[in-house]
Order: sequence, then structure tokens, then C-alpha cells
Amino acid sequence: MSFGSLATRTVSKLTWPAVVFLIFVLVVFAAIRLIDTFGGYAGDDIFATRYLQHPVIAAIHVFCGITFILFAPFQFSAKIRSRNIGLHRLMGRVLVVCALVSGIYGMVSLVVLPVFGGFPSATAGWLFGTIFLFCILRALWCARSKLIAAHREWMIRTLAIALGVGSQRVVIFIFMFTSGYSFDEIFGPALWLGFSMNLLAAEIWINLSRTKR
Repeated sequence: MSFGSLATRTVSKLTWPAVVFLIFVLVVFAAIRLIDTFGGYAGDDIFATRYLQHPVIAAIHVFCGITFILFAPFQFSAKIRSRNIGLHRLMGRVLVVCALVSGIYGMVSLVVLPVFGGFPSATAGWLFGTIFLFCILRALWCARSKLIAAHREWMIRTLAIALGVGSQRVVIFIFMFTSGYSFDEIFGPALWLGFSMNLLAAEIWINLSRTKR
């Protein structure tokens, strides 16, 4: 077995468990956030009260984002596409709408909600939010142009960015328990790191699977 084939198989085995783990992390934190937002949370946590003050923006952003990350992985299943291409296309249209709404509301929240984490959080939000919207629109264009291989690659990038906040939460957990940094101090840099790691992993997987195919 060549090194390239071994690397491809190894990455393939690690990719989906990592995706499932990050989805789990995001669902847990999203549930906590929605419970705080609509359950009358009255604490002094600045991070939580931002959402409490703007519940509609928070709910739309979180609901559409979670819907996207929960169902987008099924779009990569060759079995679903081969057995029911109509379902694949219908689900794809729904997920594109969810991604666009979540992404746009995420950008809106950067303007309406006080930015938590300061300048690093704001710049990460604007940069990766813009990249996310570009990726999903590019994926849609490729699908409509019958560029299926390119469509797959842009969807991988889109999903990777969508899971970036999950990676950020993992990074925050690690740094808070292994260093003297507080949640406020590590939030912004961890956001940059979470998005960047996911995009790097996406590009590695794209190139390995492209070579394989």
C-alpha cells in the first residue's frame, strides 16, 4: 500500500468521528444557549445576556445553523444520492437556505450584538463569515453547473467552517484547563484557531480524496 493510500484511509477513518463529535459539542452548547435565552436567564454573564437581549436573532441563527450541521453530513452519502437523488437535491436546497440564513444572521449579530472577545472575535467573525457565505454560494453554483466534484469540495469547506465554533469550544476547554487564561481572554484567539484548523483539515481531506478519485 502506498503512503498516499494509507494517508487517505487514515484521514477517512478519523474525519467522520471528528465531525460527529463537533456536531455533538455544537448541539449541546446551542441547547444551553436557547434555554438561557428563552428560559428567563437573569445572570450577569455578559456572553449569555447578549443573546437574551436579542432573542429573535439568536434563535434564527442557532436554529438554522444547527439544522445545517445536523443534516449536511448526509449529503455526502453516496448511498442516499444513488437511491434517491430527488431527496438529495431537495435536502440540498433546504440546507443552502439554512446556511445562508444562519450566515447572514451571524453577520448581523456582529453589528447588533456587542462583540464578545473584542477585536479578535470581530475580525474572525467577519472574515470567516464572509468565507462561509462565499463557499455555500460557490457550492450552489457548481451544483447548478453540473460540476459535481467541485460542488462536493466547496460543501466540505462550508461544513468545515460551520463546525469551526465547535472546534473553538474544544480549544477554549483545553486552554482554560492547561493555562492561566480566562474565558474572556481566550475566546477571540480560540475562534481564529477553531476556524483555521477546520479549514486546514478540509483542504487536506479535499486534496487526499481528490487524488484518490
